[in-house]
Amino acid sequence: MSDARIDAFLRNILRDEGAIPDVVRENTRRHLATVEQVFRDEEVIRHRKSDAAKRCRALCRARVVEELSRCKETRTQAHLRIVLGVLDGPAQPLM
Repeated sequence: MSDARIDAFLRNILRDEGAIPDVVRENTRRHLATVEQVFRDEEVIRHRKSDAAKRCRALCRARVVEELSRCKETRTQAHLRIVLGVLDGPAQPLM
């Protein structure tokens, strides 16, 4: 089952394909923060908001890994590896 929020995240990060790696990393962090905030906002139980953001990150990561498996030996694969590095890094604090 596809989640429109996660699909939108993937579309956003794919728009940066071909950009320099630092730009890809920064934009990935920004897109991730945005979608994590959507997950937090949609969680009605206050003490579960952090869990919602973690769930979001896991879903985003899984979607990127799924797309990686489809894009072997392409520029997109290299791009998604940069994105995956951001997703596997420490969570960024909310601005």
